[in-house]
Amino acid sequence: MLWLVVAVSVAAAAASQFPRSIYPGPLKSHGGGLDACPNPSGLESFTATTGKRAVQIAGSYDRISLAVDLRNSDRAWWPKVRALWRAGTPARGPANQVVDGSSLGSRIAYPGVVRYSCGSALVAKSLTVYLAPRQRHGCDACVASVFFIDRRGRALIYWLN
Repeated sequence: MLWLVVAVSVAAAAASQFPRSIYPGPLKSHGGGLDACPNPSGLESFTATTGKRAVQIAGSYDRISLAVDLRNSDRAWWPKVRALWRAGTPARGPANQVVDGSSLGSRIAYPGVVRYSCGSALVAKSLTVYLAPRQRHGCDACVASVFFIDRRGRALIYWLN
């Protein structure tokens, strides 16, 4: 009977930490670069506040903990987050990378991939934050793109490229 009480307690804690209103289940991708698509429920346009928060999240992603990365990611990205942390230690993110700008809507990186995989509505609601090496020396291929949605005022990663 004790195991049942523990299981219910763990499930309740997880539900309160990851409420369905912020973390609804992902949708199936139509193929392309994304394995799953963020659920459109509660998606909002980015504000200055959520845009700044996305930049902060991108700069600290894969450097703190699995729990923090899950909290800062949409459920569509959770399998990748878990895979990155499976070794038990973070990759520590690209230590020499800094935020190198951001783009909204149709100006995001790879809009065709996002549109093909998940539809144009997601493109319109997306923000891409670019991370580049401090000393990039013209290496455009060295820039990482971190894709975000704003769900109910919360910036969440849904894809990294």
